Amino acid sequence: MKKTVLVSATILMLTGGMANAVHVWEDPGAWSSGVFVYNVPPENRFTANELSLDLSGSYIAPQRGLQHLFETDIRHRGKWGGNVGVNYFFLPYLGIGGNINMSANGGSFVDQALGNLILRWAICPIGLAPYIFGGGGRGFDSFGGVDRFDPAWQWFADGGVGLEWRPNATTGIFADATYMWHLKEGSFDQLLLRFRLRLVF
Repeated sequence: MKKTVLVSATILMLTGGMANAVHVWEDPGAWSSGVFVYNVPPENRFTANELSLDLSGSYIAPQRGLQHLFETDIRHRGKWGGNVGVNYFFLPYLGIGGNINMSANGGSFVDQALGNLILRWAICPIGLAPYIFGGGGRGFDSFGGVDRFDPAWQWFADGGVGLEWRPNATTGIFADATYMWHLKEGSFDQLLLRFRLRLVF
C-alpha cells in the first residue's frame, strides 16, 4: 500500500507541462526542460506523429461472458500486476498501440500481448481524450483453460474504452478497460484494467 501511494504521488508531481508540443526527436532539450510548466496551449496536447510510452498498473480477471462483466469483484477474483505499452498516432485521432501485461500469478513473466487500432476524440480546451480500441492478441498464461488459473496459450480478440487527461504535451494520466474474448471454445474470457502514466515523445 505504501509503495502504491509513493508511486502515485511521484506521477502526480511529474504531470507539469510544456510551452509547445515538441516531439523528443525534434528538440530533446525542449521536450525535457518544461516538465513542471502548465501553460501549454490546449490545442497542442494531442498531435499527429505522436509516440507514447505507457507505464501502468493492471488488474485482470476471468469472465464468464460479457453479460457478467459488472459482477466482477476486484478484491477476490483476479490478479494485480503491471503493464507496459507503446502507441503511435499517425493523425491526432487515429493510431495503433501494443502492450504486454504481467500479472502477479506465479506463472509466465508476460501473460498477455495485445495489439490494437485506436480512435480518440480530443477535447482540447480541457485536455481530455476519450478513446476506443479493438484488435487482438495472444495469451501465454493464467485464466484461460478449463480451470480459470490454468496456463493458456491461445489467441483472443479484444475491444475496449478509455479516458486520458493531459495537463501538458508530454505527460498523460489514463485509465482504460479491455475485454478479451478467447477464441478457443470452453475458455474463460478476461477483463483487463489499466491505470497510471503515459509519456509522450
